[in-house]
Amino acid sequence: MRFRFLFLLLLLSPVAEIFGSDKTTIPYPAWGQSVGVYNIFVISADAKEYRNSNDYDRNRNVSLNGELKLGDHFSVSAGYGYVDQYATRTTPWSGWDRWKAGLKTFFTFGIFSIGGGVNVYGPSASEPWIGERNPDLLLVRPHLGFVLDFGRTKLQAFGLYERETDSKFRDPVQDKYYRYMEAGATLSYETDSNWILLLETTYRMAVEDTISTPRSDSFNLHPGVQYKIGDGGRVFFSGLYGMRKDNTYDQGFKLGYQQMFSFE
Repeated sequence: MRFRFLFLLLLLSPVAEIFGSDKTTIPYPAWGQSVGVYNIFVISADAKEYRNSNDYDRNRNVSLNGELKLGDHFSVSAGYGYVDQYATRTTPWSGWDRWKAGLKTFFTFGIFSIGGGVNVYGPSASEPWIGERNPDLLLVRPHLGFVLDFGRTKLQAFGLYERETDSKFRDPVQDKYYRYMEAGATLSYETDSNWILLLETTYRMAVEDTISTPRSDSFNLHPGVQYKIGDGGRVFFSGLYGMRKDNTYDQGFKLGYQQMFSFE
């Protein structure tokens, strides 16, 4: 009986280490929608490609995003960026991206937390009118998610819905407009050193009767790491691997710097 107990203890010790009770900050995702509320700013750059002999697509993006907590349960955010887009079958373009403004709420109940909010994206400052997509329209993106916090190991998951809208947040006059649903998750583990290991996944699906192409839907896997430096700073790197044949992009990466701060 004693031998069985020792064997069970040895078997479960790695699991106990992974699901340690040490409370740490919820990592800020590289690709998916963040669920928690933060005092943070993020500088990032990413490059994505779709490689096909007849259909090549490349997207490069540099962005700056910031978030400010309003108490323990709310935050406001804003962001802006620059895009370089090239594709063999559409008009290449580059220039300033849409501005972003957002509001989030977040509540914790033991190891379980729930959060939600909405992001609004302004008109595209540089994108030309390609096909039926209207760059003059705004984008509205409500989201809802949860976090399971096991100490060093954390699981975040979210779902969101994005749609085009006019400046009065009503349906556009045009017959068809762009809208999709997206879901994703982030599994993270914080090591004894300064490294945080992450595995993210994102899945996007165009909603029925919307503007879509054979590559509108995507399913991506994003392995990555964060490295803590200084007081609240984190350098991060994460990849993109397309998991379906006709994916929006089939490979890519994102890197950047996150700075978390406190007013205490």
